[in-house]
Amino acid sequence: MTPIARLRELGRTALGESSPLVASRLASAALTFALPLVLVRLLDPDAFGTYKQFFLVGQTLLLVGQVGLTQSLYYFLPRGGEERGAYVTHTLVVLSLLGAVLGLAIYLGAPAFGGKMGIGELEPLRLPLALYAALMLAAAPLEGALTSEGKIGGAAIAYVVTDAVRASALILAAKLVGEVAIFWAAVGVAALRAGALALLVARRTLPASRPHRKLWRKQLAFALPFAGAIWLYVGQRYFAQYAVAARFDAATFALYAVAAFHLPVVDIVFTPISEVLMVHLGKTLGKADGLAAWDDAVEKLASLLLPAACGAWLLGGDVLPLLFTHKYDAAVPLFFLTTFEIPLAVVPVDALLRAAGDTRFLFGFNAVRVAMTAAGVLSGIHFWGLRGAIVGSLVSEALARLVMLARGRRFLLPRGGKLSAMLDGAALFRVALASALACVPAWAVKRAFAAPVESVLLSALTYGAFYLGLRQLLKPRARLHPADLAA
Repeated sequence: MTPIARLRELGRTALGESSPLVASRLASAALTFALPLVLVRLLDPDAFGTYKQFFLVGQTLLLVGQVGLTQSLYYFLPRGGEERGAYVTHTLVVLSLLGAVLGLAIYLGAPAFGGKMGIGELEPLRLPLALYAALMLAAAPLEGALTSEGKIGGAAIAYVVTDAVRASALILAAKLVGEVAIFWAAVGVAALRAGALALLVARRTLPASRPHRKLWRKQLAFALPFAGAIWLYVGQRYFAQYAVAARFDAATFALYAVAAFHLPVVDIVFTPISEVLMVHLGKTLGKADGLAAWDDAVEKLASLLLPAACGAWLLGGDVLPLLFTHKYDAAVPLFFLTTFEIPLAVVPVDALLRAAGDTRFLFGFNAVRVAMTAAGVLSGIHFWGLRGAIVGSLVSEALARLVMLARGRRFLLPRGGKLSAMLDGAALFRVALASALACVPAWAVKRAFAAPVESVLLSALTYGAFYLGLRQLLKPRARLHPADLAA
């Protein structure tokens, strides 16, 4: 077996069906991370700030404008049988209409909106912004529909191609034409996504059938509470950033932003694994296989996120100055604090409750999460300043996940059982032990090299090699049958 084949086999073993999605998210993350580093050298500061504003508004509208319909596909398509095409049709039609309405609202309201939000530079770009938001919203179901249909490889390709084409188009536009061309290049990429989705439906790669009133009501009953939960989640997720921006000066906020630059790695791993988990739970929830699918997802997340957290604690003090220069040395202690958020994502409780259709609880509890986060962050800022904002956010997130785990017990353990039965403690301990022990040789290598680049690269390679070796030595024992755990 060739080295490349071994790597592929290792990926399939570690990630199962979600491995193409995780690989695609890693590639997309690399492109997303590299794009601003290139554009900041091609644009002046004002133009680069406008670029960040443009995509901030576009991404916000994309997150809140889907009103839960894209996410509903993960619930209905695995269960829908011959009727599943109606769910796809409902989603495509409604999101296309919503995109048109939001696009028109952006075009007409950009002057007032930009002034109030302090981003008046977007007013001259209101036409490309309106078109970009409308087309991206219309194309939003592309990867979700493919994943829900079991076409995981196709979804992975869509993620990578989209980000590769977008990065190439934006860089070429900035280099060859100028800053305004960047935004029209983004519109072109969004149009290509919408066209690709329409082509997949026309070729029957994705199912589509006539709308059905009864099924639409059923889908809407799932989607709207979920949409409310998403809106609240977005508010809860970004509350700390807004609070820090409001209470501290711009330079302090920059430290906070740099300290959290690595947290998107969580979404790269968490999202595809949780999406695949939702598809499996849609078919097995309430059965013994449902708990097995849950255990498998938790162990996969732990196998990636726990060593990522340990690696961040080990190398963060060297990586931050390399990437952001020594101006941001004060962000290093904050970086170590924010890294505690990564292990919390090992438990995909949101995906469990969404797969169970418990969206009303998600909506209500996310309102509580917003209040918990606000109280924790504001109290933390009052007593401990910037570090307190991070600690308050971490504590509220940990408590929220514990509550949702307790709620999810009724779906995974329908016959009752202790909360501890929700997690395979022995498997998680083995992953944590391998993650911690691999730090020892990596730390020794780090101390042996004075040059920062060499130190980071060799330490990271050493850590990865020892972690993989320890995972092989600490192979899990045969687990108890899920039915035994639920008894």
